[in-house]
Amino acid sequence: MRLLKLQLTILGTMGLLIGLSTLIFSIILLMLGGTYNIWFIIVLVGIFHFIQWIYGPKMVEKMYKVKELKKTDNIPCANPKIKSISGQWIYDTVERICKSANMQVPKIMYSDVKVPNAFAYGSPKYGKRIAITQGLTNMVDPSVELEEIEAIIGHELGHIKHKDVEVMMVASFLPSILSTLGHSLIWSSMFNRRNSGGTLAIAFAAIIGSFILGLVCKSLGRRREEYADMFARQHVKEGGRKLQEGLVKIVENHEQLRLKKHKDMKISGFSTLMISNPDSSHKDIVSLQKSKIKLSDRELVEKYAKKEISFKEHLLELLSTHPNITKRLNALGKK
Repeated sequence: MRLLKLQLTILGTMGLLIGLSTLIFSIILLMLGGTYNIWFIIVLVGIFHFIQWIYGPKMVEKMYKVKELKKTDNIPCANPKIKSISGQWIYDTVERICKSANMQVPKIMYSDVKVPNAFAYGSPKYGKRIAITQGLTNMVDPSVELEEIEAIIGHELGHIKHKDVEVMMVASFLPSILSTLGHSLIWSSMFNRRNSGGTLAIAFAAIIGSFILGLVCKSLGRRREEYADMFARQHVKEGGRKLQEGLVKIVENHEQLRLKKHKDMKISGFSTLMISNPDSSHKDIVSLQKSKIKLSDRELVEKYAKKEISFKEHLLELLSTHPNITKRLNALGKK
């Protein structure tokens, strides 16, 4: 029932995005009155988005120092009982989840950055790919368990199954057109003084419209993160519990790296791809770090899940690509 409700919410959000886009574009075109060739902007933005979609994987891999993971590789792990995780275990885990979900196995990659995370990406040219980071397998907390990594991999496979890269690429295309149109009109008014006031009014209307559509896109992104969470819960044994524990450890470790001003925390150009946004981790936990008492995995999850979400946090979530951590944990814990 919850999965069906989430699917309907996603469809509703996509419908809202299309409806608002149609309304805003109609108003802008009416204001322009045929004096501006908007098709040039649409084609230009379309070309840039197409290039980004096709060659995006190479940009991601260069930024996050990604390479292909081989079955014979051994990934370092802070757990003294494990010491390293074999590439074979990663491959077996991915193949098992893919078999459960009746989907093709993507290419498995490894990112040599210290930020604990995982992400899914791909394009028609390079195919589907998932990547895990060194930070995920080598968390500061030595109690990290392989089962949590299993659930995080399940979440990323959910993004591939649901074609989230393609969906969000199309969704972001709409506000990009309005933003580019607005800025081009501002430049146009600077060089053409005739009716510059009316041109600026249209420009600001386009930019405001872009901002509104951007908020709807972020809402769609948050719903699709929840959808990927549900995929992990469905196709990984005890996936809800495992993902809960994995998420809180990722957020905690993001905060530790942020406080240390680790250089890898500056790599945020593609943070929307990740299971947890490293840019906003401190917003999720700043009020939960007053106690220095060591908590068990379940105690840590319960501490996050019981936290009351403030009005300010609700507002900040509107600007975020990922759901509030407390909401995610409670959704994963529901029957």
